[in-house]
Amino acid sequence: MIPVSLYGVDEIELERFYAELPGLVADAYDDLRYEKALFSVKGNDTLEHISIADRWAEEQVNSWPEEIQMEVVMAIATIKYPTVGLLEHLLSLEDVDMVRISKWMHFETNIYPIYSEDACATLGRLGISTPFDPNDTASYGLYVSRLEGLKLHAPAEGMPEIGLPRARMLQLGLERFR
Repeated sequence: MIPVSLYGVDEIELERFYAELPGLVADAYDDLRYEKALFSVKGNDTLEHISIADRWAEEQVNSWPEEIQMEVVMAIATIKYPTVGLLEHLLSLEDVDMVRISKWMHFETNIYPIYSEDACATLGRLGISTPFDPNDTASYGLYVSRLEGLKLHAPAEGMPEIGLPRARMLQLGLERFR
């Protein structure tokens, strides 16, 4: 049974995606820079985790005033997967969009997917329109919902077992699927 979040999907293309997914991400375990960053996230220091994500993404690490730091930490600590609404006010920070926030959330939780224009385009080709708008929390929320639906619907052989977050495997697979 197809999850509601995948309503309208081209089932033949979706099955082809799952069949090809292990091959599309076979090299993911070779991304030592990603793995080193991912596995260096330890403890409860959210600001350090954000710094790790920013360094991995080659973003300038922010040095926010203490009140902004607390606001960011509270937003990230309060949010529960798969919701994203509490992240909206973080868009008011300089040089911050949903792509960057999604990287923070991915490294902080290992559950949230990294927001990707190419992955959204592939979802559209699969018949499930998923807009990419880096300045819109709702668009990212829809993306999160779509990837959660893909995780729920994936056949056992469709999700590779390589010890990395499933959200990352799906994101990479969608970006590479033709």
